[in-house]
Amino acid sequence: MKSANKKLVAGILAGAMLTGIGVNAASAKSVSHADKHQRPTVMQKGKMAPCPPVQMSADDAAKKVHDTFGVDEKEVKSAIEDGKDIRDIGQAAMFANISGKSFKDVMGMKTDTKDWPEVGKELGITQEQVKDKMATMQAKDIAEKASVDENTAATLLKNGYRAHDIVAAGILAKAANKDIQSVLDMKKINNRWGDVADQLGVDKSVLHMGRGPQDMNGHGPQGGPPPADEAGAPEEPGE
Repeated sequence: MKSANKKLVAGILAGAMLTGIGVNAASAKSVSHADKHQRPTVMQKGKMAPCPPVQMSADDAAKKVHDTFGVDEKEVKSAIEDGKDIRDIGQAAMFANISGKSFKDVMGMKTDTKDWPEVGKELGITQEQVKDKMATMQAKDIAEKASVDENTAATLLKNGYRAHDIVAAGILAKAANKDIQSVLDMKKINNRWGDVADQLGVDKSVLHMGRGPQDMNGHGPQGGPPPADEAGAPEEPGE
């Protein structure tokens, strides 16, 4: 997966966890427009904070949103080229997918006086539907990075394993010709994925194929999913 595409998916998932969905991509034209008028942002305690846009052509970004949510590619490209907020585009794409309405119609429901929670309520979209869609997206992303099937990724996520641990275990399992669960079981609270690679006799550099080294080397849950009060919390590098 190319760097821009990885950042796009990461932006989609991160944005989804904050406000429903966020697409972190733009064409050169919309990036220029955003720089002057509405630089792409992230949420910080309910407010928008500036963040750098990801360079991606309108065609590539529209295709990625289409592939992820099944919405009309031309409608998405038009919104991008019109300089629409890139996170609004992702939000509309998710709501269109869940509700069955067109991307254009859903995009048009968002106004200066109507926010996305209100649009979702009007469409009859539930939090459970959004969570299910996010889980599907995350499982697909993990499957692409870790060379495991989506059902396996979804099951492991449901069982409480963290996404980056599934990715690391999947990469190492493939390299060592092992079952992914057996590799997950090798990860303890006092070792790192690099240590697991050494145990398996696998070059730890393969871990960079899925995520950055800062994500792959941190300590993780001991012998399985984290405790309930820690589930979903991001793992700090070198933790």
